[in-house]
Parts: sequence; structure tokens; C-alpha cells
Amino acid sequence: MKKRNIIIDCDPGIDDIVALSLAFANEDKLNILGITTVSGNQTIEKVTLNTLKVLSYYSKNIKVAMGQRRPLIREKSAVSSVHGENGMGDYQLPEPTLKLYSDNAITFLRDTILSSKKKVTLVPVGPLTNIALLIKVFPEVTENIELVSIMGGSTFGGNRTSCAEFNVWADPEAAKIVFDSKLSIVMSGLNVTHSTGLYKEDVEMLADSTGKATELCGKMLQYYFKGDHVKEGTFTPIHDACALMYLLYPELYQFRHMKVDVECSGELSRGNTVADVREWIKYDSTYPKVLTGVDSEKFREILLNNLYKFDEMLKS
Repeated sequence: MKKRNIIIDCDPGIDDIVALSLAFANEDKLNILGITTVSGNQTIEKVTLNTLKVLSYYSKNIKVAMGQRRPLIREKSAVSSVHGENGMGDYQLPEPTLKLYSDNAITFLRDTILSSKKKVTLVPVGPLTNIALLIKVFPEVTENIELVSIMGGSTFGGNRTSCAEFNVWADPEAAKIVFDSKLSIVMSGLNVTHSTGLYKEDVEMLADSTGKATELCGKMLQYYFKGDHVKEGTFTPIHDACALMYLLYPELYQFRHMKVDVECSGELSRGNTVADVREWIKYDSTYPKVLTGVDSEKFREILLNNLYKFDEMLKS
């Protein structure tokens, strides 16, 4: 596998931090050019602080740029209680030693993408506000973007509302801009991410670990089991890790190319990703690659192995 240049756009968020840990465990395959933050799971101040804390905790000197604090058009919605008051399941990390590199994620993205000798893959796992602004303000960057691996959307229903996934619902206008951009897109939607995660006993095992990555991820993930979105109290999805896992192990997934529209005007259907799932209509590879299935057990096994591998890397 060739080493891929990536920028992660995120809103940490518990599952964001697990996804970041997965990426850090695979820096032999992923060249992380930077991390940008966006308001979503918590306020922009909190998610940016969380990013700096996690990088400092792991002793990772990666450039962090703070992004948009509100959606393109709409008011910022009330933050979700899914991730706790601080966005990390109320887990407390020390204050960061790493400083913010830039307070303008859009120009950081532009400069980083245009200066890269190889094309760049964007991995947005929060609302798509930063990516939409980048495309609209600096369209010249699209020539040097290889892929956009998105965690967002759904082909069957939602989690923020009955028909909308949170990241798309949070800024549907931004999502529409991205899906309409003609960029090469992979969509990891709820129809797949609900099956990519860990069992409660896995989480307890991680939480009881003394490894830096495993203990952190385990103790944060325990917070999810206080809510009602886990499956029968025994399994928690880790949605954001799916967008990174696809880059590392695409063979785990089934997919179809589909036309994906985003509903922006409907009061009840705001943020619905309308994917054309009609089997008799064939879309070519210029349309988004929508993930439709996953080897859930293999995903679980690889994620756990990578977190323990990262523990060992941190010791060296």
C-alpha cells in the first residue's frame, strides 16, 4: 500500500479520538499533514482543545488548525449530550503542551493541499462546513484532492432525527456543496457505521488496560453505555473510525456508486441524504462510492489490534 497523504477534519468527540488513535497507529501508511477542527459534537473551542490535549497526550507534533464555529447558514444547534460536557465522555486529560498552529482552517487546508507534491485525501468525520467553504472559496484545490472519505449520511434513516444523520443534519447546506462537488467521495453512512464498533466487554477490557491509547479509548467509550444509542446495551458503534478504516482496509467493505442528494429545505427531512438505492439504475465511478456493507467482526478485530499496537509504539 502506498503511503497516503491525509488531513483529518474532526470534532472530538469520543469516536473522533478513537479514529485519531487508529490513524496514529498507522503512520507507516498514512502521512498526516494536519488536523482541522469544526464545531459539531461540542463547541469549536472545546473540540479544538480536545484535539490539542490528545495530541499532547500522545506526544504527536501534528499541525492543528481551528475551523468554523457555526454552520454556513443556520444557527449552531445545541451540542449533543452523547459525548459529555467536555466532548470526551467527561474524561479529563492534562492541559495541552502543543500549541494551535492556525486559527484559520480554510487557508491552512488550501496551503497544505496546494503545496503537497502528492494528491491529498480529506477525512471529514464531523459536519462538512470546513470542506464546503474550502471548495467554494478556493476551488483550485480540487485538482490536488485525491479522495474525500466522509463519515456522514445514511441510506435508510438517521440518528439525529428519524431521517438524518447528525453530521449532515448539523450543516446540510455544506454537505450538499460537498456531495455536489464532483470530487471522488466515499460515504461511510449509518447503514454501515452502526455495525462498526466494539462490544461492551471489549470496552471494559480496554478501560482496564494500562496502555496509554487503550486505557484512554476504553474509559471514554464507557460513557457511550450510559446512553440509549448502544445496541441493547451490549455494542457501541464507533462511527468515525469507519472513514479511516476504509483507507487502511477497503477490502472490509461492500459498496455501490450512487447519486446522493442532500435535503436542505424540508422542515421534517432536513439533512436527509437521499441516496438512489434503486438496483436497476447503474451509476459510474464519477458518483459517490456509498459503503453498503462491512465485515463487522474483522473491523472489531483490526481496531482492537491497532489500539494495542499503538500502545507498544508509544512505549518506544
